Amino acid sequence: MDVEQALELVQQARAIGAERGINATVAVHDDAGHPLVVVRGKRWHGPYMAMGKARLAAAFAKPTKDLVAQWADRPLFPTSLVEIIPGGVTVNPGGVPLFSDGVCVGAIGVGGGSPQIDHEIAAAAADQFHGSQGT
Repeated sequence: MDVEQALELVQQARAIGAERGINATVAVHDDAGHPLVVVRGKRWHGPYMAMGKARLAAAFAKPTKDLVAQWADRPLFPTSLVEIIPGGVTVNPGGVPLFSDGVCVGAIGVGGGSPQIDHEIAAAAADQFHGSQGT
């Protein structure tokens, strides 16, 4: 994952959001959870939310929507991650890992809509990325 790929992914996600009437905040992080590109939507807190979703999806190489469901009966586990993972995480749908040749190379996090809409935007952008990577 490089900055050019991340910029393209952010543009794709924002276009998908705009089609749905959402001024999305989008963050793309590398596989270690470090931000590559962050673009703010309409709210000041959006970058923090989107970055936390991307960081969590990268850390576990799973969509945050799946992680929220996986941890539903273990509420203290995700709470502990807020302190353990540097930079913090957002335990909410809207983060999706990115793969190239079967390896997690980063993640995208989206904020600005409902958790379900955020997930749909992130997943659609990730699908486009995966299609361009041949995965």
